[in-house]
Amino acid sequence: MPRKTRSSDLETKLARLLDYQRALAAFLRIGAEGLSEERLLHYAVAQVANVTGINHTKALCYRPARGDLLTVAGVGWKPGVVGSSTLPIDRASPGGRAVQTAAPVVVENLARQSEFRTLPILEEHSIVSLINVPIMVGGRLWGLLEVDSTKPRVFDDADVGFLTAYAGVLGSAIQRLEAQERATDAKARQALKEAQAEVRLRELQHRVKNNFQVILSILALQRRQISSPEGRERLASVMDRVQAIALAHDQLSLTEGTGQVEFADYLRALCANIDPQRENVRVEVDAMNAVMPIDRAVPVGLIVNELVTNSLKYAFDSQGGVIRVVFTVYPDRAEACLTVEDNGKGMGPPRAGGLGLQLLETFALQLGGRAILDEVEVGTRTRVCFPQAA
Repeated sequence: MPRKTRSSDLETKLARLLDYQRALAAFLRIGAEGLSEERLLHYAVAQVANVTGINHTKALCYRPARGDLLTVAGVGWKPGVVGSSTLPIDRASPGGRAVQTAAPVVVENLARQSEFRTLPILEEHSIVSLINVPIMVGGRLWGLLEVDSTKPRVFDDADVGFLTAYAGVLGSAIQRLEAQERATDAKARQALKEAQAEVRLRELQHRVKNNFQVILSILALQRRQISSPEGRERLASVMDRVQAIALAHDQLSLTEGTGQVEFADYLRALCANIDPQRENVRVEVDAMNAVMPIDRAVPVGLIVNELVTNSLKYAFDSQGGVIRVVFTVYPDRAEACLTVEDNGKGMGPPRAGGLGLQLLETFALQLGGRAILDEVEVGTRTRVCFPQAA
């Protein structure tokens, strides 16, 4: 009987994957047909509701000037929601977390978690489970695709992968519409050619992002199959490092210069992505605005990931505390310094030969810099200083 049940489950999952594949193929065709943006968005959310079997879906447009998310399309909502309802972008909002990290956010049961607050619009519609997926247009965050269920729903890797791919196709279609609107004369047609070249570049970046997602999905599957807590923790550390690199590539698309990362934004997104899973521990970021080549931003990000994760694991007792990440640029000596400190119980000198120490030294050497473990009265403080153009 268990064998039949597993076979039935596999058949159900395969059927769902085929439905997702057909929906993506259909939307690829529709997206190329030149619908208006309004019709395209309404068609998109309706098809997502249809294929997932969840009748509350919406597209949210991110408005940086107002610091909110506007509901621009949706199905299943009460009159007056679409076109006027807004959501906040703070980290206690699921949509806000997706905006901050540029990564999918899944909440399987709003009533049984404390990380996010239940927003009035969700409570009014009796939403229990939800998933938010970023919609990227030309390398910038255009908004979110959100699916809301009135029944408890476990969103697995297939659901996340489908909605991420769907949002990617939607973003490409929106970008094509925006490019077409600019092509009204000869000068605009030239701009269109340049925009098409940019689209190809962004699509390449999107494929890179997809590759990271595939790697993370494989690692997640492997982690579930490991019974040893130590082995699961080690694989989780690997996943955190891969995600740190993926976040750098997300930020790469938000900058003006090719190959450059707005490092302060990257640092905030990276630290927001490292979940303390403890109410009495928080991570604070104080970063100067600076543009950094991605081949330097990645090792700095990996250093932050190692040091913050290490503090979360070992620095605090039941009373908790604060981890501070500070990034400062000194133009007069063309140097930048990263400081990660905590007010915990202290962890003593790093263990010689430990993987964390080896990684820290390797990344510092790659930057042409040095790692310094300061002696402090309370907690632990580590600084990494390296050459940095002003």
